[in-house]
Amino acid sequence: MRPRASFFLAHLASLVLGLGLAHAKPHEHGVAQLEVSLSGRELSIRFASPLDVFLGWERAPRHEQEVNLYRQLRKDLVQHGFLLSLPAQAACSQRTAQVSDPHQLDGEKSKVPAKPAAEHQDLVVEWSISCDQPSQLKRLGFQGFDRYKRLRRVDVIFNMPAGVGKARLTSRQADLQLP
Repeated sequence: MRPRASFFLAHLASLVLGLGLAHAKPHEHGVAQLEVSLSGRELSIRFASPLDVFLGWERAPRHEQEVNLYRQLRKDLVQHGFLLSLPAQAACSQRTAQVSDPHQLDGEKSKVPAKPAAEHQDLVVEWSISCDQPSQLKRLGFQGFDRYKRLRRVDVIFNMPAGVGKARLTSRQADLQLP
């Protein structure tokens, strides 16, 4: 199943069960959303957060140093292991990654945007991961709290073969137990 289809099914299941993030504020500083869906051997993960969590600002970069920080963040997030850990027993390998570019700087040399972007900007990352032993996906570790002090919580919805649910991760509880 394609990653987008898996996310659609996760959203549909969460809405039907009243577990979705539809009631969450669409943009809340310090709060990120994580969606995890497993279909067969394909694990789809979507992470969305205000840019403020990562950079301390959401506006367009104002000078070359900020452009470089923005680009480095996007480069780091290409690998799911930068924020997430999966059990080694599940034998997972990343197939694809898409990192949004809210300031549309992709492909340009260190160029500060000429026009101001919207006041609030979110960064969205989608990873597609193949797992040889999907039954071993019993937990997911989130390492972002140590790295990003502005992040207070991550609201999670998951769609696994054993069930659909929701959870909240914080610096005190950064591991997600999966059914």
